[in-house]
Amino acid sequence: MAADVTAAATEAEFDAFTARLGIDVPADLKGGVLRGYQGLRAMAELLRDTDAGPGDPPGHERPGGKRGAPGG
Repeated sequence: MAADVTAAATEAEFDAFTARLGIDVPADLKGGVLRGYQGLRAMAELLRDTDAGPGDPPGHERPGGKRGAPGG
């Protein structure tokens, strides 16, 4: 049930921003474009993960929002 609500909310968000930008997504392509959009949102959520530790590679956020520096 929650997945259906999330999918419906994501589709509504997608419809709203494509309409706001004046983008007409053909009905026969909408399913694929929407799945790609959902995948990008999922990847962006993973990138926001700030649980990286001091030994993680540079560029990963550490607790407190500080990014790792090269070599340390």
